[in-house]
Amino acid sequence: MFKQKKKSFKEAETASLVSQRRDRQNMAEPNHKLHVAVFPWLALGHMIPYLQLSKLIATKGHTISFISTPRNIARLPKTPSINFVSLPLPHAVDNNLLENAESTTDVPETHIGYLKKAFDGLSEPFSEFLQASKPDWIVYDILHYWVPPIAEKLGVRRALFCTFNAASIIVINGPSSIMINGRDPRKSVEDLMDPPPWVPFETNVAYRPFEARRIMEYPTAGVTGAELNDSYRTGLAYAGSEVIAIRTCTELEPEWIQLLGEIQGKPVIPLGLLPAKATDDDVDDDIIEWLDRQRAKSVVYVALGTEVTVSEEEIQGLAHGLELCGLPFFWTIRKASVFLPDGFEERVKGRGVVRAEWAPQGRILSHGSVGGFVTHCGWGSVVEGLSFGVPLIMFPCNLDQPLVARMLAGMKIGQEIPRNERDGSFTSVSVAETIRVVVAEEEGKIYRDNAGSMQKKVFGDKRLQDQCVDSFIKFLENQRAGM
Repeated sequence: MFKQKKKSFKEAETASLVSQRRDRQNMAEPNHKLHVAVFPWLALGHMIPYLQLSKLIATKGHTISFISTPRNIARLPKTPSINFVSLPLPHAVDNNLLENAESTTDVPETHIGYLKKAFDGLSEPFSEFLQASKPDWIVYDILHYWVPPIAEKLGVRRALFCTFNAASIIVINGPSSIMINGRDPRKSVEDLMDPPPWVPFETNVAYRPFEARRIMEYPTAGVTGAELNDSYRTGLAYAGSEVIAIRTCTELEPEWIQLLGEIQGKPVIPLGLLPAKATDDDVDDDIIEWLDRQRAKSVVYVALGTEVTVSEEEIQGLAHGLELCGLPFFWTIRKASVFLPDGFEERVKGRGVVRAEWAPQGRILSHGSVGGFVTHCGWGSVVEGLSFGVPLIMFPCNLDQPLVARMLAGMKIGQEIPRNERDGSFTSVSVAETIRVVVAEEEGKIYRDNAGSMQKKVFGDKRLQDQCVDSFIKFLENQRAGM
């Protein structure tokens, strides 16, 4: 029913080996090597940090099985230390999902419901995988509501890994019982403009009117049923976990991490930020040559993610702002020829580069000429930018992104592009002014200094990040050994 690589798990383990394995577990050996299966949601923003975590666990000598669909596995860089387990996505469950659509990148925002419906068809082959391989732990994602009961029935320990930061998780999601039973007291746009009632301290992490309206109007594509509701799925995912792992660290948001454990009633282990490493793999020489010709800390890097929906009007407003700011820029954008203003590329030729295909974001952000990052504030992108000490020009669009922007703006490591709070409109002049403040002007020195300081103390501190992951691995080892 599903395909897998030869070494992903043993297909025929003898009764004696099974007995020996159980005996070793019961002896609580401290050096017992684990088999950990990881299962991210079908989105690159989830798969990449899951893969980073997998690599770090594998370096400790543990066996890793990375579960996803064939096309998604093909997208990921292959790592010899990881067994990739391929579970074909059952597209036949709904004709609204194209045959090659296996991630959120492959479908419009309006069709995510169909992707979830197809994903739920993986429950049976997933169960077969667990029965055959018998991993010690399954590390699963927030929408995988059917994973915990299957794992518990088969005696597999359960860890929920959330790839968002703690503040965003808490504002979006309440206690699991509230999510499961549909009792969220927030029913209106006005309700989302204040922190939820389960946050006991003052905070600026909340939605503005136009952002709250987008949340309320988030498309469902006509796909109905409690099992396709994100709150219901996430509530069950939390309730079925034994531990919650999260992509953050205590040095960044201690009060939010503590609160998450309190409202979910589970131990919460910060995994660190899983920062990306800048490599020279697949870097075009012309990109580096262009960056090398620019002054230090003068280039504005612009990237709004691969899955964010940005209107043509917003793209044109950003383009005019980049044109007005007068600074060199490198813009990675999809369908540039469709959305950009007429004559834009010709007018900025030499000063600005527009690239409509994939670009090595980590390598660009790590270059000494880059002095600012225009970002949609997806948590992975923010982590990548701050890992290299680049201050942020923030243009959040939807979901957790506005919440991330509020938190980081409060830390003064970047500035949001001003928008009309009622309708989200903005001017190209405000774009240009915000870019210049953060990157070039004396007024923005605080952002540049704070971004550099956070790189040294948190985002780029390898020792700190390694300690976080080591704590999580030690928890898995001790719990499996019965300690």
